[in-house]
Amino acid sequence: PIVIMTDEMEIEVDRDVIRTGASDYLIKGQIDHQLLERTLRYAIERKQTEIYLARLAHYDQLTDIPNRILFRDRLEHVIHLANRDKTSFALLFIDLNGFKQVNDNFGHDAGDAIIRICAERLSACMRRSDSVARMGGDEFTLLLSHIESHTDVAHIAEKIIALLSEPAEINGYEVVVGCSIGVAIYPQAGRDAESLLKNADMAMYKAKQDEGSSFCFFTDAMNKNVRRQLRMESSLRKALKKNQFFLQYQPRVDVDTQKIVAVESLLRWDNPELGVLNAGDFIASAEDTGLITAIGYWAIRQACSDLKVIHARFGNSITMAINLSMRQFKDERLVHEIASIFEDYDIQAGDIEFELTESSFMENIDLVSLCMRPLAFFGINFALDNFGTGSSSFLHLQRLPISSVKLASRLLTELQRNASDRRLVAAMITLAHNLGKIVVAEGVETLEQKRWLHESGCTQMQGYFFAPPQSLEDVCGTLAQYQLDDSVVPDPLIDDQECDSSALR
Repeated sequence: PIVIMTDEMEIEVDRDVIRTGASDYLIKGQIDHQLLERTLRYAIERKQTEIYLARLAHYDQLTDIPNRILFRDRLEHVIHLANRDKTSFALLFIDLNGFKQVNDNFGHDAGDAIIRICAERLSACMRRSDSVARMGGDEFTLLLSHIESHTDVAHIAEKIIALLSEPAEINGYEVVVGCSIGVAIYPQAGRDAESLLKNADMAMYKAKQDEGSSFCFFTDAMNKNVRRQLRMESSLRKALKKNQFFLQYQPRVDVDTQKIVAVESLLRWDNPELGVLNAGDFIASAEDTGLITAIGYWAIRQACSDLKVIHARFGNSITMAINLSMRQFKDERLVHEIASIFEDYDIQAGDIEFELTESSFMENIDLVSLCMRPLAFFGINFALDNFGTGSSSFLHLQRLPISSVKLASRLLTELQRNASDRRLVAAMITLAHNLGKIVVAEGVETLEQKRWLHESGCTQMQGYFFAPPQSLEDVCGTLAQYQLDDSVVPDPLIDDQECDSSALR
């Protein structure tokens, strides 16, 4: 702490003194022991407060290691030194594996204990020139300065994996977590802090795709993928602004009544350079960039607008099926936005069915369960898409508000040639019916597939055998044909004329 003593004090000098770090000032000739003692006590306490606040701003309270702010400052400093001295360094992005299970099984106090233990282990394996930080949650970063080779970095990554994977005793239990590490080398993986952090994070996610704990370097191939993704993000933003997205609709038929009971909305992108793209060509990029939320709300709004047209012409018995991304479930505004859209178009919640893929459903079961219940209470139906390709538990199907399951189209490919596949699909249909679920077969292309599915108890189907994805105008024509003409769908047990589905593609 600094205290200034001066013959006299002017306002300008006073401001300069305090601004440059002095805690207080005293004027000579006006000092007694009480004033001096009070001034020094104040200066000491003020300095201690400054130190405490500075540490609070730059260090993680749980682990007492640098936080994101201080780490970013150190990273900028290391970049400056490496650029000046023409040296290289490595940035490691570390994410714990199995941390969520620790929280779920033992509670958040145990999770905090694991975070502290991992921070201590990381700090223990550092050199004096290295720096570790907690970025938040179960994510850490490590700066390795003055590296000699990529092999040295790999050895350090292996050492970190071994250290963090050692058992830890929490409340009398032996708890084990692993980690995934992404490595970005300066300057190959970027010359600024933003690029290095992004690329190390991307490499970490690639490492997470491997089973168990592992590490992955950011490579040129990954860099090209980043640039492609950035271009795709820019194109998707333009597509939203320029209304390049549109919807097509594929009918779902109840074979017993020979009526269309639902239409599935399918997102398309009229890309100026690549032509019309199906959702599968760009949805992954939209999810990675976060644009899927805005695109998803546009799709829901457009589908509801078109459903109003369908209801006005054919009555309210037609349901609209809309594919929902898992990223949309993470949006806190989801329920509010959907309610607002329904109100704008005077749509009843029971007229909408949201479809979730089985793989995403199982990967995010807790999040799905949390978000499905208020929407189901609101009256919305849910369907499990691509059923039979993942590992969904029938217990989850029974407990969650899922009204129907859609058999994956690839299951139908071998139906006529593989008896074991036929038995499997038949068992799935029977079990789903026993759980009170509607079973829908998608991707039906031949009369043989339709016949067998109908005989096995599946009455709702969609696919090119019935109708391809169509514009709103065309699907209204198909609806008029099906709803008014009972002879549109050939009887599965009588008519041997197979539809030429290739002509519909």
